[in-house]
Amino acid sequence: LAEKDRSEHQIVKEKLYEFQQMEASYPSFIPAIDSLWETLSQHIKEEEHDDLPLLEKHIEEGDSEKMAASFARTKHFVPTQSHSGAPDRPPHETVAGLMATPIDKLMDMFKKFPSAEERKI
Repeated sequence: LAEKDRSEHQIVKEKLYEFQQMEASYPSFIPAIDSLWETLSQHIKEEEHDDLPLLEKHIEEGDSEKMAASFARTKHFVPTQSHSGAPDRPPHETVAGLMATPIDKLMDMFKKFPSAEERKI
């Protein structure tokens, strides 16, 4: 189960990385979104219908809420960009993510800056 998920996550990371390099005017932009969404929606469907119910059967009552809260906190410490070449196994995955996150968040801030054209207005 874990290996299958890692493999699917890697595919999504690679597609996200390619997509993040594109501009909306590129001819491959819409096909890239379609491909990414198809892959991602299938993966989400499998996790929601197969993986999560199986996990719920094997954890203590009340642990699901604790795990969900922990996951929500974790989202603050993960990269905002795809890093398809980053390690995908603990503990290296965690270290790489923690190192990439501040850089990603800084890049995100600069992306929101107005362009030279927008500043003229």
